[in-house]
Amino acid sequence: MFKKRKTANIRQRRVSEEDVTGEADIVGVITTDDSNSNTVPAVKKEKKKVKKEADAKKQSVLSFEDELEADDGIIFQEKKSSLSYKLRKEMKKERKEKRREEKEKQRQAEGKDKKNKNGGPTVSELDELGIRIVNGREAENIAIQPGDSDDSEDGVTPGHHKFRPRGNKSGQSLDPWKKILQSGQIPDANMIHAIRKKRQQAREQGDMIPIDETVRVEESKSRLVRDDDNDRSDDEEGQSRMDFSVNQQARDRQQRREAFDAAQERGSDISDHESDWEKQQLLKAGANAKVAGGCEGEGSQDGTVEAMSSAMQYSSLDSGGALGMTGGTDQLLWGTESTIPTSAASLPRPANYEAEGIIKRLQDSRTSLEEVFRRHQAEADGVDGELAECKATTERCTHDQQPLTSIFQFYQDIRGYVTDLRDCLNEKVPEINSLEEQVYVLFRQRAQKMVQRRRQDVRDQNDEFSPFAGKGAASDEYRTRRAAEREGRRTRRRREREKRGDSGHHDGMSTDDEESHSEIQMVQTELEHAIVEARKVFEDVEEDFSQLKRIVAWLEEWRARDLPTYSDAYVSYNLPKIFSPYIRLQMLLWNPLIKDSDSNGSGSNGVEVERMQWFNLLLLYGSSGGDEPKQLKEDPDRNLMSNLIERVVLIKLKDIVGCWWDPLSHSQTVRLVNLVRHYAETYPTLSPSSKPLQNLTHAIIAKIKDAIDNDIFVPMFPKNVYDNRNSGVSLFFQRQFWVAWKLLSSTLMWHKVLSDSVIHDLAIRSLLNLYLLPALNLAAEINPSDALDKCRNVINSLPRAWVKSEGTHVFLGRLEDFLVKLAEKLDPAANTPALRDLCNLLKSIGANTQAEKISNKYL
Repeated sequence: MFKKRKTANIRQRRVSEEDVTGEADIVGVITTDDSNSNTVPAVKKEKKKVKKEADAKKQSVLSFEDELEADDGIIFQEKKSSLSYKLRKEMKKERKEKRREEKEKQRQAEGKDKKNKNGGPTVSELDELGIRIVNGREAENIAIQPGDSDDSEDGVTPGHHKFRPRGNKSGQSLDPWKKILQSGQIPDANMIHAIRKKRQQAREQGDMIPIDETVRVEESKSRLVRDDDNDRSDDEEGQSRMDFSVNQQARDRQQRREAFDAAQERGSDISDHESDWEKQQLLKAGANAKVAGGCEGEGSQDGTVEAMSSAMQYSSLDSGGALGMTGGTDQLLWGTESTIPTSAASLPRPANYEAEGIIKRLQDSRTSLEEVFRRHQAEADGVDGELAECKATTERCTHDQQPLTSIFQFYQDIRGYVTDLRDCLNEKVPEINSLEEQVYVLFRQRAQKMVQRRRQDVRDQNDEFSPFAGKGAASDEYRTRRAAEREGRRTRRRREREKRGDSGHHDGMSTDDEESHSEIQMVQTELEHAIVEARKVFEDVEEDFSQLKRIVAWLEEWRARDLPTYSDAYVSYNLPKIFSPYIRLQMLLWNPLIKDSDSNGSGSNGVEVERMQWFNLLLLYGSSGGDEPKQLKEDPDRNLMSNLIERVVLIKLKDIVGCWWDPLSHSQTVRLVNLVRHYAETYPTLSPSSKPLQNLTHAIIAKIKDAIDNDIFVPMFPKNVYDNRNSGVSLFFQRQFWVAWKLLSSTLMWHKVLSDSVIHDLAIRSLLNLYLLPALNLAAEINPSDALDKCRNVINSLPRAWVKSEGTHVFLGRLEDFLVKLAEKLDPAANTPALRDLCNLLKSIGANTQAEKISNKYL
């Protein structure tokens, strides 16, 4: 008769945990009692739907919904007592009543209900009359199984479905409609409309499950949800059908919960019974133990005391305990139950009840207690000793704290000072090097100018007197002017020698180092400018870093306060490097090779170095008046002055030799030899292995070789050219011979300073054999007496150690041969004194055999 409606728009009822029981009962009644054939398929269809939903939940792997129920896995539930179960049941009833009262107040506050469009009675009027509007499901349930749902303890009879999970108000409002339907009256349109309005009002107030499942879908966390399927309005209610299927899952869950509660109640009853029985047994055991306490031993007394305490505890619990106790009483009851022994019979019985056994046990107990006491006493004594030691250590540390703090602060200060000094010197040393280089440039230019002038004079004279020179050479204007200047300087030097009365001088022995007044003034101006720049080097630095005496004070304080750490820091090895910039700045213009020099307070020889300010300041560094020889021997700074001479003075002297020293200058050579010999003999660190000393000797050898190669020249013209002894050629020959002899004597001054092998190579092989002996042979052809005089000067310039040595004639063999030939050229009758001198010269060089032969032959 009616058009079958689609099941897609059937309203789904939200099932809560509270109304699962009632729904399951109602569904069970519908399934068993209803004889209508249309109902059974709906139930089956609902079961299939539930099964599909369960399968869908299992297949979902991407959703993290909170849809897991208690029946999805094993339930782990703690066993609780009957008392706690009853308390929870009472609290649950109180919460339900409280929610019901709150909803009733909210419903009364909403005001009066609107009347029906057809003029029917409102829902509130029906409620006042005791008439309640019910929906289709309620009507069917009422028709199938009539009865009142308020007879049970919770307001819902077990086995009936509960449609108002949040209160009983809805059930009361449906009573009038229930009575009307039970009387057999058919509801008209107004009644149905009023029921719908009532249902709508209950749904808005949260008293009834909404028609659609939009809320449930929004609360879920599933991502695969379609909102259109749950968007149902009231206009589609007429086309939807009621779903009377059974929620089998909720029903099974409720059955399991009821079974668990029943088992828990049975277990609680059993546990209460057992607890009462245990209490009675313990009381009996305590009474028996008390009666037998006078005749039993020590062990029974202990058991009696324990049993009596347990009995008293349980008696107090029995007097104050009840089923309605608070949480604190319940906790006390369950907490004390675990401390009660199972039976008095489980207590150990003593093996011996006699007096001897008791005494033995007491003695053993006393012995053990004494042993424990002794052990504790020993531990206490040890702790007392440690405490006394700790106190002594604390006092000692407190006593040592002040000096350690002071020395620590000093180390911090000295560390900061040394760091600042290093940074200062790193910045100022390049400036000092620049000033020294400027002074060395001035010295080099001045010395090279004189050397070049001397060498140019030799070339001019050779061109002038050489028979192979062209006629145009003599007419050179510049050469004529140089010759005039040269003769003027020689004349002035000759006059000075005549004033001194030097009659043994020969032309060529003096050094042509004369300078004009303008040149001297220009050099002096440059040196004064260097002095001004040197004073500005430490002008922007504090006194602690600019003055040498302040630096010495800092280091001496460190040495005086803690000499071991001073030595461990290798300060003694670094002192020359620290003092070097200040010493070099004071010795900026120092040149010991200049005659009567007064550069920054220094003199012309090595002794003047010891008179400088820095030398006098550092001479007594780190020493005190009461130092013993043993202490001075162990002093780490005992070689300070020697190290300063080696690492500062010798390095500066090497630079002066390279830029200023002229090996042909006899005076400069004498000063330099005396200075180096003085340093080598005075300061112990100047050994042959000293690197600065080796560098100095290499510079000296290099300068001598340069002079031999570039300054020595003896003209070897035909014999007839030298017939006139006053001619220019003869004078030029004589001058150059004595220049070579002067270099020979200057080289031989380095005996015992340079090695003998070096002296032999420079003096004998390079000078004597190559230059002087050929000149002597030429002089012997011209004038034998003059040749004998020259040979005497050559032999007299040899070191005395060589003259006294018997093997000297070995490397002077060519000189020996020359003397033998010279003896043959001398006339024995007219030159008898000359022959005696010649024999003496042979004996002086170790040629005694040749001297005897000449003496026997000519004398």
